[in-house]
Amino acid sequence: MKIAITIIRLGLGIFLLFFGLNKFFWFLPDFDFKDDIAAENLYQAFTNSGYMWPLVGSLELVVGILFVFKKWMAFAIVILVPLSVNVVLFHAVLNPANIGAALVVAILNGYFMYRYWGEYRLLFS
Repeated sequence: MKIAITIIRLGLGIFLLFFGLNKFFWFLPDFDFKDDIAAENLYQAFTNSGYMWPLVGSLELVVGILFVFKKWMAFAIVILVPLSVNVVLFHAVLNPANIGAALVVAILNGYFMYRYWGEYRLLFS
């Protein structure tokens, strides 16, 4: 079981590193939103803002590095919560066809939050 958890942690960390780097170097093709005009508009607004993708990419890189090296895991998980919630909500509301990867990240985030719940106990007492 310990090996499986390590593989999942490393997989999520590498996934976040990959997509974080993509926010800077754009080596993946842009999403095809088809008829999802609202999703396309929001995506384009984030792109046009000039700061949103570097911000999200930086956070993904930081969390990915922390996951890969298993450092400050409780902190990394907390940083990942708003990212994963927003990605899931974006896809649930505007682009349901592409929600799969977002749900996997959110579920894994929840799983790691459960595993590290003892670290958060003081916040909720």
